[in-house]
Amino acid sequence: MTPTPIGRRLLLLRAAALAGAAVLPLAAFAAPAHAAGDNGDVKIHDSGTPADQQADDPKVCKFYVDGLNFDAGQSVTWHIDQQPPTGTAQVLNGALLLPTGNARTADLSLPDGHYKLGWNFVGEDGDAKQKVFTVDCSGVGSSQSPSPSPSGSPVGTGTSSSPPPRAAPPRRPAPPPPARAAARAPAARARAVPATAARGRRRRAGWRPARAGPPGT
Repeated sequence: MTPTPIGRRLLLLRAAALAGAAVLPLAAFAAPAHAAGDNGDVKIHDSGTPADQQADDPKVCKFYVDGLNFDAGQSVTWHIDQQPPTGTAQVLNGALLLPTGNARTADLSLPDGHYKLGWNFVGEDGDAKQKVFTVDCSGVGSSQSPSPSPSGSPVGTGTSSSPPPRAAPPRRPAPPPPARAAARAPAARARAVPATAARGRRRRAGWRPARAGPPGT
């Protein structure tokens, strides 16, 4: 039995509907929502910052490059360039392998200045990502205590805080030793002997001192 024109049209519409239903699941699998690894980030961390810290350290001395939140098995290439007024040259580069989605480099160091970190990976969405940071090691070790001044003055004042020295009090003469005093005693006795002997001779001779008479005699 030959189908009527209306029947042929219905058959064509049914075939088209079946074909569309078969294509839609394939299209859903072929178009992922995001490229692999595009949800990760790379940080500049001070050497003392934990590797799982999500915030950047914009001012560092020793530091490391830290990759976070990538898909497992991704890899990232990175480079660090000088920024004006420091310069424009590339000074460091390397790669991060991310078997678990997170990884970090060893500690790195650069001269004090301004720098920019950039990184690339397979499946990135748009241009390479960048971050700027500063290396400043001028304050490291400034908390150490200063060495004492050779003159004993406080460091930085230039003058001594100790009072002026006092003059020594005058020294009293020491008393003569006993030996000298003993030596002077015999000499004094020797001088007294002649006077005593003279008085004795006068008494033996009957000499008496004259007595003064009453007034008017």
